[in-house]
Amino acid sequence: MQPIAQPQLTLPAQNPDCLVWFAGDPCDQTLQQYRQAVEQRQQQEWQASVADPLRKQIAEQQRQIGDQQNQIKTLQLRIESRTVEAVQNEARHLAVLNGIGASIGATLAFLVAVAGFRRLARSAARQHEQEPTASAEPARSFF
Repeated sequence: MQPIAQPQLTLPAQNPDCLVWFAGDPCDQTLQQYRQAVEQRQQQEWQASVADPLRKQIAEQQRQIGDQQNQIKTLQLRIESRTVEAVQNEARHLAVLNGIGASIGATLAFLVAVAGFRRLARSAARQHEQEPTASAEPARSFF
């Protein structure tokens, strides 16, 4: 932000000591120029007295705006980093839950497989006990 340039005050020449004989003579023109210079200087002084506090206020507000922009950038970076951290934590949490779920599922599948195998083994053993053994019956011959 650039500071606002102050206008240079023009210094009027000294009040002419001459006598005006008629309108438009050289003394009249010199007096008119002197009055214009005095009026212009008064206007410039007034403008400076009004503008200086405003310039200071503008400079202070520009400084505050710069500070606020820096604060906004800092807060945005903080929010962004916390958002990334929260997303990473959520991903870790879900990964742990998925791992636990997979472990429980694999354990249950293993237990079901073991139970099924034992059941098959028991039913096979029962069928084997119920079948007559070849040694218990005498062999018959047809001749």
